[in-house]
Amino acid sequence: MSVRSLLTTLLLLFTLSGVAGPFTVVVEAGGLGADVVSLYRVTDLWTLRSTPITRALLDANGRATLTGELSEGTTHRVQLRVGDAAGELYLRAGSNVHVRVLPPTGARSLSGTTKLGLEFIDLSPLDVNALVADLNERVDAFIAEDLATDRVAGMQAADVTRRNGGMRDSTQRPPTLFVIPELSEQRLDTFELKLRRFYGEVKDPWFEDYLHFSMAGLRQGPRANDKAIHERYLKNAAVRYDNPEQVRFLRSFFADLLQGQVLRDQGDTVRQALQRADLAELRRMVQRNDFLRGNVQLSELVLLDQLYLLHPGKLLDRAAILRTLDSAAHASPYSEHRTLAANMRWDLSAMRAGEALPPLRVVDERDRPVALDSLLQGPVCLAVTATWCTYCSVEMAGLEQLKKDNGDAVRVIVIALDSSATALRNYRKAHPGQDFIWLRALADQELREQLRLRSIPTFYVLNDAVLARSPAPLPSQGLGALFHRAGVERERDGTIKVWEEPEGVKQRNTTAPTPR
Repeated sequence: MSVRSLLTTLLLLFTLSGVAGPFTVVVEAGGLGADVVSLYRVTDLWTLRSTPITRALLDANGRATLTGELSEGTTHRVQLRVGDAAGELYLRAGSNVHVRVLPPTGARSLSGTTKLGLEFIDLSPLDVNALVADLNERVDAFIAEDLATDRVAGMQAADVTRRNGGMRDSTQRPPTLFVIPELSEQRLDTFELKLRRFYGEVKDPWFEDYLHFSMAGLRQGPRANDKAIHERYLKNAAVRYDNPEQVRFLRSFFADLLQGQVLRDQGDTVRQALQRADLAELRRMVQRNDFLRGNVQLSELVLLDQLYLLHPGKLLDRAAILRTLDSAAHASPYSEHRTLAANMRWDLSAMRAGEALPPLRVVDERDRPVALDSLLQGPVCLAVTATWCTYCSVEMAGLEQLKKDNGDAVRVIVIALDSSATALRNYRKAHPGQDFIWLRALADQELREQLRLRSIPTFYVLNDAVLARSPAPLPSQGLGALFHRAGVERERDGTIKVWEEPEGVKQRNTTAPTPR
């Protein structure tokens, strides 16, 4: 290689890995009863953890312009959030898109789980969002058409396709679309050939991989030839951490590797290596699989994903899995795996009993910042509510009675998700008996993310700053037993003794949380 070629290659690698570029998203979201729109970036496609990028206020016409920077060489999956609802799209450095937000359908929920429809205005046919939507529609239509030979399965597939229109990738398609009879190999070959001809003029490496693994996914099934699939789609493929079709394919293709093959053949050795958090030894055992032999990077990726998925079960020690993910988050030779392992560790442990409450930005009734940690002493009940929540008032009345019955055995702190201090003060005047420590979230959406809230009211009980029940039962469903227990302990020995943690918590969560 000449010096000039080498310099060109190094410059390209630097550009793809370290440089950021601007993007612009123009949003029309009038009539949704919200005044703020936000963009969140999905930091990895395995845990789907998201982090905020930017936010903007809607003007009087319900319009806002969101700008920011994204790293070059990556296709970023992002969430556009309006209030408590969210829609997904893809952005790259240099993207300039115009989106109209359609009202959400179905019941509303917290933390961006309600789905918004997004209508792109004047979108180029070669934009990644247009390409993905077009391909997904063709794949769904092909599956529905193939199943039409089976009357029952065909009607089911058609109905599911209609009810779930606009899905961005097959990781979001309902599982029923893939529990299907073996698709005809000849029909798949013909379909893939037609797609490759149709998109032949599209020179987009990310989309080419998306198409490649969409087809690989269609060929999987109970009677599939794994060796042939590996040779055709995986053998020489680079790992694309930003491509959801490859993520879905890898998860499906290696689904039973650790639980089936590795644990069956080397169970004791696996468990011993896991206790030592020996990432290199675990990776070597996984790498003995015929389809992973010689591929260190993919072997480690499959290992991390398998540990993550097996954590809720009983086959492996949960605390050892968390320690191994900690090890990967700090010592993996691959930066993508360090990020992924940290996110997996966070997803498996955040807001779990035995973990510390994350730092929260809160203010008092006069909008003065409050250091929440200074209030978390002894047994604490933390309640998250909102003055506009009708049902919450019932449970808050129950909490009021619990405090009256048990005195100061448990400190009660309430965080309101209200945008206005005036609303909170008015509520307090109307409910003088609720003599709690009242605080207000400085950024309610941020707090929902940190506490992983899906509904309110939500209650937690803590031993100092450590979660003991997460979430705790509602006052109407058993929270009183915990208050009573703390009161009895105080009367028995003159001190306030914290309640016991749930059985198994100490065993499951013995390591400190990974810094965020």
